[in-house]
Amino acid sequence: MTTRHPPGGLAVAIGLYRAVLVGLLIAIALLIAVAVLFRYGLGAPILYSYELASLLFVWLVFLSLAGGAAQAAHLGADILTPYLGPNALRLLQILAHACSLAVLAYISWYAWVLAGRTRVEMPTLGLSMAWMYAAVPAGSALYMGWIVYDLARLVGVVRAPAPTPLEV
Repeated sequence: MTTRHPPGGLAVAIGLYRAVLVGLLIAIALLIAVAVLFRYGLGAPILYSYELASLLFVWLVFLSLAGGAAQAAHLGADILTPYLGPNALRLLQILAHACSLAVLAYISWYAWVLAGRTRVEMPTLGLSMAWMYAAVPAGSALYMGWIVYDLARLVGVVRAPAPTPLEV
């Protein structure tokens, strides 16, 4: 698989973004491994490990949305698309992006409101559940930014190749 590198500062931003995602994944794996070792090996469980791993996982999932979309890694069904010409396919992609922006905007707004209203704390961490809910608008904002960029590509404002789907 060949990776195209964007120019300048965008490459640095993408590198930092990927480093954050990898860091979150490593932190979750280490936290769970240490928690298992302490619970079953030493008989002294780390009480906050489940809550912290859950919090980090939620952030990892929502921050990963944009990266998955940029690599065309999200699930899709190509029932109709093989029969469409390039112009009809581009129009369908624009329509899908517009619908995605509307849904993401609503979900982000609702999560933001929920984060502002919550008075619940995670019992062992002592952090507000607002930190959990805040992952939704943060990840959605990144995803919406990618959608706007791809819309600009689809209408010809930005000259860039279409994302190449990852082979799984």
